[in-house]
Amino acid sequence: MPEPLGQHAEMLKNRSHRYSGLDREVKMKKRNVAWTAFIVVLTIGLLTLTCSAVQGEATDSDTRIITDIADREVAVPTNVDSIATDGAVPVLNSFMFLMGKGDMLAYTTPSSSEYLFVVEPGLKDKPKILGNIELEELIKVNPDVVFTASRGNVDSFSDRGLTVVFLPMPETDIELVKNVVRVLEKVFDEQERGEKYIKYLDDTIARVDKVISSMPEDQRLKVLYCNYKSMTAHHRWWIEKAGGISVSKNDILKRVTFDLEGLTSWDPDVMFVSNSDINEVYNETRLSSVSAVKNNRVYAIPSSLGPWGYSCEQPLMLLLTAKTLYPEQFKDINMESEIISFFKEFYNYDMTKEQAAEILNGK
Repeated sequence: MPEPLGQHAEMLKNRSHRYSGLDREVKMKKRNVAWTAFIVVLTIGLLTLTCSAVQGEATDSDTRIITDIADREVAVPTNVDSIATDGAVPVLNSFMFLMGKGDMLAYTTPSSSEYLFVVEPGLKDKPKILGNIELEELIKVNPDVVFTASRGNVDSFSDRGLTVVFLPMPETDIELVKNVVRVLEKVFDEQERGEKYIKYLDDTIARVDKVISSMPEDQRLKVLYCNYKSMTAHHRWWIEKAGGISVSKNDILKRVTFDLEGLTSWDPDVMFVSNSDINEVYNETRLSSVSAVKNNRVYAIPSSLGPWGYSCEQPLMLLLTAKTLYPEQFKDINMESEIISFFKEFYNYDMTKEQAAEILNGK
C-alpha cells in the first residue's frame, strides 16, 4: 500500500539533511588537508631560508649572511660594487684580484704594487690614500664592504655603520690561506673561482712534496726569512713545505727578533730578504762567516700584486723556494712560465717573459 504523502516528504527531508551533513564533512576534510599541505610547504620554505643563511647564501634580495675569520656573522650586500682594504693593504688587495674584484677597490695607497695598475689600469684614476686610511676618510669613500686585517678596527668601523669583514694576514699556515679564500667566496658568490685556487694550492704542495718527502733530514738546508732592517725573522709554512729547515721556527711566536750574533749562530744556508736589504747584508763584515753570505745565497722575495711571502701568490713562493734550495731536484720548474701561467689563470692577464723576469729579479 503506498505511503502517505506526508510521511514520504518527511523521509526526503531527513535524507537531505543526512547528505548535507556528509557534504559538510567532506568539505571540512578537504579544507584540513589543504591547510596541512600549506603548513608543510611553509615549514620547508623556512628551513630552506635558514640553511641558506648558514651557508652564506642570499637570505633576501639585498643581503647574504657570511661568517668571517673572527667567527662574526656579517650581512653583506648581495651585489657588491665597491670595496676597501685596511691593514696589510697589498696582501689583501692581491686576494681581491684573485677573486676577480680588483676593479672594485675604492682607493689605492702609495704602497700598492705597480702590478695592480698593470693588471687593472683603471685603478690609477681611483683616489689615493696616504698611509693608513683614517676612519673619517673611509666613511667618505663609503664602500659596500671593508676588509680589514686589523682586529682592533673591526668594532670601530662597524660602530660607524660600515660593513666590515675580518681577514687576517694569511701567511702563517695553509689552512688560514684557504679559510680567507672561502670567506671571499661567500662574500662575492665566487665559489668556482675560489675552489680553483685552493685546488691549485693543494696541487702545488703535492707537486713539491713528491720530491721532498724522500729527502733525508740531514740533507735539508737551513733557511732564514727575515726583515733585515728591523731584525725580525718570520717562520712561514712554505719554507718547510719546500724542504727547508726554518731556523727561526717557534711554535708560539710567528715573528722572532734577533741580532747579528743570533743570525751568526743560526748560520742559515739560504736567506730570503727584501730586495733593498741584499746589499746591506753582503756589506756587513760581521756576517761574512754566515753560510748564506759566504756562498752568495741571499735572495730577494719577489713581489707582484703583493709580496709572495704573504699574498695569494704564496704557491709561487713555494715553487721558487724549492727550486732555490734544490735546483737540481727541481730543474724542471721554469719560474717565468709559472708566473705567466698564474697571472693568466687567476688574474686573466697575459704577462710577458720580460715582466716575469722583472718580478723574479725583485724589480
